[in-house]
Amino acid sequence: MKRQLNIQNRKVDENSPCFIIAEAGVNHNGDMKLAIKLIDEAKKAGADCVKFQTFSTEFCESQYSLKPSYFNGRDSDQNKLDFSKGLEFNKDEFKILKQYCDEVGIIFMSMAADLPSLEILVDIGTPAIKIGSSDTLNYPLFKYLGQTKLPVIYSTGISTIQDVEQGINYLTENGVTQLAVLQCTSQYPAPIEDINLKVMDTYKALFNVPIGLSDHSKGLHIPYAAVARGAKIIEKHFTLSRNLPGVDHIASIEPFELAEMVQNIREIEKALGTGIKEIKKSESEHLQSMRKSLFSLRDIKKGEYFTLENLGAKRPGGGILPTEIDKFIGKYAKVDIKADEFLEWDMIDYDL
Repeated sequence: MKRQLNIQNRKVDENSPCFIIAEAGVNHNGDMKLAIKLIDEAKKAGADCVKFQTFSTEFCESQYSLKPSYFNGRDSDQNKLDFSKGLEFNKDEFKILKQYCDEVGIIFMSMAADLPSLEILVDIGTPAIKIGSSDTLNYPLFKYLGQTKLPVIYSTGISTIQDVEQGINYLTENGVTQLAVLQCTSQYPAPIEDINLKVMDTYKALFNVPIGLSDHSKGLHIPYAAVARGAKIIEKHFTLSRNLPGVDHIASIEPFELAEMVQNIREIEKALGTGIKEIKKSESEHLQSMRKSLFSLRDIKKGEYFTLENLGAKRPGGGILPTEIDKFIGKYAKVDIKADEFLEWDMIDYDL
């Protein structure tokens, strides 16, 4: 398994910037004009990628499909199949969305929920495939994923660690060589106490692949914590307005929040630094004003012992470092020294 993904010439690995996915999902409400606007807003916000959901209701929903509880009051009381059908885009529509993403300079991606959807995405030239939490163990789909030779981003909501290990093993056995694994809590919005960011550490240790977070929590602070903890991919649902009708809008961020999230993640990445402790250029001016030197704390007579009572460390720096105190203690003063003076090496009398 490769330790990195290459998505449309964008490297995703331990040393790359966080790959930020603006999850448009089905927040287009089945309207192509709305989908185009979502692409524009994702680009304007600085996201690396805008992601949709590709599915065929006929192939991924049965007559027995159930509505999740978070649909309550958000779905216009349609039955599940009609509701899903109204959010489908066909191949021509996805082709338009992919081409538009290429034109404006943002990476297109989509979740594939079934084989016909995977075929659509491959045919239009998607650079990667997202596997949603509903399909963590979708072996019929996994059998074809490796054949595409595309990078796979694998979400792991509603899963145990055993499920995830089983799914990843099957993916790799069937030819997937570029894989990233996202911690996810499949509730909309997800309760803070259920986010479980430490699972990313488990994934990193077990699978040795890029890890990240598909976040459904309210606000922006959880993605920041994830990036600080090592997430190399952040996926966050966004919408043009949380007031739009539909099931996912209320658990999504709006464009100005997406832009804020991207900016703050980039600043967090800068703040994380290299791990090498050194004096930075911006702070070097304070070496003198804020560091300390050895000083006399009171008048010291010639021939008097240097002690911790008459020597100490004071600002500014530039004199003898406080680390040299032991070279003075127990020695004699060679000259009279006034209080509050820099110590100098020639003040020590070595002959007494």
